[in-house]
Amino acid sequence: MDQQNLPHNKQILHPAALGWTGWKRILPRITHNLFAGSTTLMAAGCAFYSTLSLFPAISALISIYGLAFDVRTITPQMMVLQHLLPTPAFTLIQDRVQTLVNEPHTSLTSNLVISLIVALWSASAATRSVIYALNITYNTHETRNFLVFHIIAFFLTLAVVIGAVLTIALMVAAPLLFHMISELHIPVGIPIDALSLLRHLTHWSSFIVLFIFETLVLSGLYNFGPNRPRRTSWCWTMPGAILATLIWILTSQVFSYYVAHLADYDMTYGPLGTVIAIMMWFFVTAWVVLMGAEINANMENYALNNTLPNRIGYRP
Repeated sequence: MDQQNLPHNKQILHPAALGWTGWKRILPRITHNLFAGSTTLMAAGCAFYSTLSLFPAISALISIYGLAFDVRTITPQMMVLQHLLPTPAFTLIQDRVQTLVNEPHTSLTSNLVISLIVALWSASAATRSVIYALNITYNTHETRNFLVFHIIAFFLTLAVVIGAVLTIALMVAAPLLFHMISELHIPVGIPIDALSLLRHLTHWSSFIVLFIFETLVLSGLYNFGPNRPRRTSWCWTMPGAILATLIWILTSQVFSYYVAHLADYDMTYGPLGTVIAIMMWFFVTAWVVLMGAEINANMENYALNNTLPNRIGYRP
């Protein structure tokens, strides 16, 4: 972070240096923006575009994954989402994935490239909506021209899809690697007790990999998404990303339980119940993502002694 214009005694070089005094000024503004500001409205817009982008993103994911790996290995790894998604939404997505997996997959051709570009462009609508929301959260205006903005959104979407491909591949490979080490007695310099612990951790490897992937994706979005005047250090995007990932996992499980046991979307909305459940899950997800951005943005503003105006309606 560029802090050359700050007095020496006001320089805050990392989040841990904020102290309780800093957080007493930061927390009221974060709370107001999340619950009385425009965050809820922005999350609703992101949820709408994310719902429209869901199936193009799945198609792009399956196509890219099939170029390097066996697409049949995707289906077992989806079970990690079973506790994070409402049951109707999980079933719909699982059926769509199964349909795409059963289709014949060819090598990289011009038709596949064109279909991939179209799918990624459609999926980038969700990324564009998130970028707009992040601009508001970071109190910045979108000054990038139309072409640059859409290219950034496209490549951020591509990066997320490729990251998801590598994450799924790692989720497949990690248990096999641990099993191979234990069965073949490969000397890896790991004590027996530690190796036994690693074998037990294979049961949680999918959640661990998913947590790391989600944290890196959010940190990247916070860093490269908003039209910030300067790039920031990763230490200023990681706190919000880690907290948002933890809360996202928790709230997703709570929402999944709510839909399964308390709410009856099919009775209320009829044939649209599954779509509404997906959109509501995206709303919760988007709200949590923006919460992480709020935390990061306010930490940065306080650390830089920034005089950017508060959001409309906020009075410290």
